[in-house]
Amino acid sequence: MNKSELTHAQAEISFLKRMSSQAGISKLSKLSLEARSKNISTRIEKYWKGEAKLAKAALTFKGAPVWGTHGVHADFGSSATAKFSEAIAAVAASLIGPLGERGKIPNRAQNQILITDVAIGSFGFEFEEASPADGQLPLDGTTPVAQAFELFAELLEASTQGDDELSEPISKLGSRAIASVAEFLDKLAASDAYCSFSTRYHKFSFQNVEQVLISKSRLNPENIHEELSVISGRFLGTFPSDRKFEFISDDGVVIHGRIDRSIEQPAVINHHLNESTKVTFSTKRVGKGRPRYTLAELPW
Repeated sequence: MNKSELTHAQAEISFLKRMSSQAGISKLSKLSLEARSKNISTRIEKYWKGEAKLAKAALTFKGAPVWGTHGVHADFGSSATAKFSEAIAAVAASLIGPLGERGKIPNRAQNQILITDVAIGSFGFEFEEASPADGQLPLDGTTPVAQAFELFAELLEASTQGDDELSEPISKLGSRAIASVAEFLDKLAASDAYCSFSTRYHKFSFQNVEQVLISKSRLNPENIHEELSVISGRFLGTFPSDRKFEFISDDGVVIHGRIDRSIEQPAVINHHLNESTKVTFSTKRVGKGRPRYTLAELPW
């Protein structure tokens, strides 16, 4: 959190307090607004205490290319690490803005990761995000690389669970980022290997190569269904910094979702609450899972 982000956070707290004090607001909405305000206040307190840290992660391998804790085949170790780095860069870029299907991954230089040590347990490596060039390090978990580490772990774990569980992390990413993670898994499976991955908030381990193959198949584009839907209704609220919204359709269905990165001023939605409108959403689901909604464009 730098100074401009601090100012924005303080302004959002004021807005949330005004919203929660409005007459007629539901108890659930009031609790949600108060929880959000408390969360932002906690972030500000951490900022003043100087608790910002570089994000770290550990990736260890098992299987045919690994010789216990002694070493790993050099060709596998270098190529698997390169695939991992590519996946993290693609996920980080996808979290910042639209990521094209081809060409260089944007902001690659700003989302570098470093190998800082050999990971203990089987054989692997410890990674750390590179310090930003401007020296302004946001709070823990708010940099694109920090978020990419956590989302990568979440995606791996969810790929071994049900369609609804996998739909959640899938909905946060573009197809190129998902494909990059699938390529990493393909490299593991092709080398008869599997892995464990740990971050500050997640710790996940594949149990065998067969599980890696299943996870890779579930990230196949044919298993991920995306389409545009136009729904009539009205917005109930939005959290601009989190890029999240709440919408109720004319049929009474409440929709919670994300706001696409192409929308530069999501706070505009709060000026049109409870107005009848038609909204275009991008819906994404995995297999037979429930759809996840992303606001594709503003209707005004």
